[in-house]
Amino acid sequence: MTIWHEIINKLEQGSSLYLLTVVESKGSAPGRRGFKMIVSNTGYLYGSIGGGIMEFNMVEKAKELLKENIIQQHVVSQVHRGQSDSENENNSGMICSGSQKISFNYLSRNDLKLIKTCVQKTVMIELNEKGIQSKDLPCEELFSMKNTDKWQYTEIIDNKPVNKVHIFGAGHVSVPVSELLSKIGFEVNVYDNREDLNTFLENNDVCHKEIINYENLMESVSINENDYVLLMTHKFTEDKLLLSQLLNFDLVYLGVLGSKNKINIMFGQLLKEGIKREHLQKIKAPIGISINSQTTEEIAVSIVAEMIKIKNN
Repeated sequence: MTIWHEIINKLEQGSSLYLLTVVESKGSAPGRRGFKMIVSNTGYLYGSIGGGIMEFNMVEKAKELLKENIIQQHVVSQVHRGQSDSENENNSGMICSGSQKISFNYLSRNDLKLIKTCVQKTVMIELNEKGIQSKDLPCEELFSMKNTDKWQYTEIIDNKPVNKVHIFGAGHVSVPVSELLSKIGFEVNVYDNREDLNTFLENNDVCHKEIINYENLMESVSINENDYVLLMTHKFTEDKLLLSQLLNFDLVYLGVLGSKNKINIMFGQLLKEGIKREHLQKIKAPIGISINSQTTEEIAVSIVAEMIKIKNN
């Protein structure tokens, strides 16, 4: 789910809102260029422009404009130099140094047609003192501001395919992993071979979940080279069975949950069965970055952090 999907949902529900966009960022400003969030007339918030007291103040400003039914397309400057004071109204109160400029653009149902193109294809948008418009590609991404009444920001909205993850094993770790991955935009698919498993039935942070036969994986699940796969079944033998069927896929990410001892034994058996060592070297196992995880939620953080690192490289 992207911020554009959220905007469409809110506009179709009859809400009006302000889209806040970081159009310029310098130094150590917490909100980087392109960060966005929405503030609706119902108080609903989605996204971020950097957090902290600065974001709080910008949200309150947007809420006040909506409350007073003020339509005002404008840019606000924020300088991050410590405690705010009356001498500099642009001082955000944050101490991270740097600065950023944030555009405020009012959106209503009149903008629905344009916003829908942002989730259908690659499009160039322009934010300016008149609102939001589309521009012909190719066009340079830039921000320019002659004065408070004359400014423009252009950005390419690239409708990239959604990252898809397949989680095999719907136990306790799969629940927080699904939640985190869903929140950062992954399409989450969960599979298990056990009927009536509560952690499977109650996992609502997924696009698809299914009970399958692990012995005939490819008959049940469609996996391609752009996908991420996590193996976290409740049995060593089932992880090994699934892994043996996935080794010929050149996946973005293939990881196995378990202790180092479990992984060493599994890999040793696979090597004896004729699996090439270079195939095993592509697997993330044990899965996740090392943060001395103690709980299922902490394990989930370590797994998702490793996936984010690979996704963003």
